[in-house]
Amino acid sequence: MSHADDQLNAIRAMLTSGHRSVHLERHSLLLLGGVGGFLAGFTEMVITADFFPDVAERAVAFLSWMAFWLGGASLLEVFLTRQARARRAETLPFAQAQITRAWWMLLCVGCLSSFAMFFYGGGIMIYSLWIVLLGLGIYLFGLFSRPLIEWIGLTAILLGVLSLVAGLPLGANRWLTASCFAVGMPLTGWLAARVDDRPLFNRSGALLLWVGLVTVPPLSIAHLATVDPPGVAAQILTEPGLTVDRKVLRLEAGTALPLRLNLESPIVGVAPEATLPMKLLMPVEVSLLDGEPDGRYRIGDGPWQRIRDGVLRLYIYRVIPRLHDGAPEVRLQGSFKGPELTEK
Repeated sequence: MSHADDQLNAIRAMLTSGHRSVHLERHSLLLLGGVGGFLAGFTEMVITADFFPDVAERAVAFLSWMAFWLGGASLLEVFLTRQARARRAETLPFAQAQITRAWWMLLCVGCLSSFAMFFYGGGIMIYSLWIVLLGLGIYLFGLFSRPLIEWIGLTAILLGVLSLVAGLPLGANRWLTASCFAVGMPLTGWLAARVDDRPLFNRSGALLLWVGLVTVPPLSIAHLATVDPPGVAAQILTEPGLTVDRKVLRLEAGTALPLRLNLESPIVGVAPEATLPMKLLMPVEVSLLDGEPDGRYRIGDGPWQRIRDGVLRLYIYRVIPRLHDGAPEVRLQGSFKGPELTEK
C-alpha cells in the first residue's frame, strides 16, 4: 500500500472519529440507568392514593419526587463526567454537550407528561411513554457514537410501542420499563464497546442479546408471579358473617351490581342515589379484610389478581349525545376487560 493510501485511510479514520465523537462514561450509564430503573419500579409504591388522597396533591408529590431524583442524578452525572474528562486531559465534545441537553429535555417531557396524566387520563401509557423517551435518548447518542447504539435506540422505541399495542398489564409494563433503564443502559455501553467496527452479523447478534436480556426476565417474572390466595373458602353473598376477619366473597353470574357515579361537572349533576343496573356475566371472587375489599380478586376459576396490577381496564372511547323519542340523552360506548378476557 502506498504512502498516499496510508494518508487517505488516516484521514478517513480521523473523520469517522470526529463524526462519532460522543462517548458515554460508564458512571453515566450506571447512574441514569439505576435511578431510572428505581423510579420505574418503585414510584407507584411511594406515591399512592393512601398517602395523597387528593389528585392534585398526588400529582405535585409525583413531580417533586421525580425532580429530586432525576435532577440530582443529572447534576451528579455532569460533575462526575467533568472530573473524568479532566483526569484524562480531555474536553467534552460540543455534540455531546448538546445531546446531553436534549436528554434533559426528554426527561422533562416525561415528567410533565406523567404529571398531566393525573388530570387528563392516559395513565395506562405512562410506562410505554418512558420506554419510547429512553429509546429516543439512546438513539440521539447513537447518531454521534457507535452504530449499535442507534440500533438499540430504535429497538427501544419499537419496544415501547409494542408494549402498548400488546396491552401488557400495568405491572408487567412497569418492570419492563425498569429493566430497560437498569439493565438496558449499562448493557448498551458494554455491548457497543465490544462490537464496534465488527461485521454486521456481530452487531445483529449483540442487538438480539440486548433484546433478550432486557425483555425476557421482567416479562417472565410478571408472567410467573402469582398473587397469594386468601386461603379460606369462598362464601356466597347471602351467607352471614362477611364483615368479620378475612373472608372471600363469591359473586355468582347474574348477581346484580348497581353502579353509582360520582360526577364533578358544572354542566350536569347526578343524584347520589341514582344507580345504573348491571349484572355479572361471570362469577367473581373478591378477598375481604374487615369487610372491605383488599384489592385481590379472581374471575371464574382463573388466577388471583390485584387491582393495582392493572389487568382489568376500563375504556370510555365514545360519547354520543342524541335525541331518543324526542328527549335528549347521552350514550357512552366503552369496554371493561383484561387481556385474558379478550376472546371471551
